[in-house]
Amino acid sequence: MTILTKSWVAGAAMAAAVISGPSLAANPIYTGGESGSYFGSFGPLLLETLKTEFFDYELKTSAGSGENIEQVLNNPRAIGMTQTDVLAYKSAQNPAIAEKVAIIRNDVTNECLYAVTDEANAERLDNWGAVTGYARRLRFALGPEASGSAQTFKLLQTFEEGLAQANKVNYMGSTDEAIDAVINGEADVAFFVQFPDPSNPRFERLNDAKMAFVPVVDRAILRQRFADGERAYVPLEVKVTSAGLLNWRGVEKIVTACTPLAYITGRPDQLPEGSDARLDQEEMIQTVRSAPLEALQPSAGWFQSMLDELAEVSEQGMEKALQAVEEARERITE
Repeated sequence: MTILTKSWVAGAAMAAAVISGPSLAANPIYTGGESGSYFGSFGPLLLETLKTEFFDYELKTSAGSGENIEQVLNNPRAIGMTQTDVLAYKSAQNPAIAEKVAIIRNDVTNECLYAVTDEANAERLDNWGAVTGYARRLRFALGPEASGSAQTFKLLQTFEEGLAQANKVNYMGSTDEAIDAVINGEADVAFFVQFPDPSNPRFERLNDAKMAFVPVVDRAILRQRFADGERAYVPLEVKVTSAGLLNWRGVEKIVTACTPLAYITGRPDQLPEGSDARLDQEEMIQTVRSAPLEALQPSAGWFQSMLDELAEVSEQGMEKALQAVEEARERITE
C-alpha cells in the first residue's frame, strides 16, 4: 500500500469517526442507593414518563438528597430526587440554590421523620418535647452524615433550641446500624427519615426489639416554610405496625412530621436563550408537571397500602399533641 493510500485510509477512518462519533450521553436522574426506593421504585416511573416524550435520561445512583442537589447545581440539565426539607436546609446555606434550582413537582409522596428509643426510655422520651428537652445529655445515632436523614437532623438543629445543644451525635454506616446502636445500649435515640411503609422489614424489626416510636413533631417544625411559602413538613398519622403484627406497647399509629419528595432540576434560564437545550429543559419540566400523578406513583402493593393508611390529623387532635410536647419540654427545662 502506498503512502498516499495509507494517508487516504487514515483520513477516511478519522472522518467516519467524526461523522458517526460517540452517541451523546443521556442526561442523568440522580436518585440514591441502588437498593433504595428512589432508584428502584420512583426513578423508573419518572424515566418512563420522559422516554415516552423522547427525552433521553438515565438513572444514576448517589449518596442521597444532599449529593443530588449538588449534582443539579453542577449540571442544570440533570434531575435530582430529594427530600423537600433537605432542599430547604441546603438553600438556607447556599442562596445560589434558590436562584439556580427549580422544583419540578413535589406532590408524588411523602417521607416521614422517625425517632426510636428502647423500652427503658419509652416513658421518659414519649414525645419530641422530651427528646429536645434532654437533647444535651442524650446519645443520638444517625445514618451516614451525607444521608437525607442526617441533613434533616441538622436542619432541625437550626431552629430547635434544645436539639441544637445535642453534642453526642454519632453518624453510622446505615440507618440499621443506627438502630442497632440503640438496641445494643450504645445510643439513646436513633433518628431517620423514610417512607411510612409498615410492611418494610425495618418496622417489624423495631417492634420485635421492643423499640418505642417517638413522634417527631412540634410547632417549630410545622412552621417551617420553603419557596413561596410552601410547607417543608406536614403532620400525618402513620402506621408503625404491619398487618397481623402488634406493637409491644399497643401503639399502632403515631402522628409525625412528613416532608414531600421533590423532583428538582436547573432553571431553564441558565441555558442559552433560544437553544435546543433550553427549549428541551422547558418542555421536560412541563412534561413532568403535566403527567398524571398515578403515572409517577408505584402500583406495587406496599405503596398503595401505605397511601390507604395515611391520614390527616384533626385540628383538635393536633393541638392536643402539640400542647403535650410543650408541657414536656417546659417540665424538663425548668
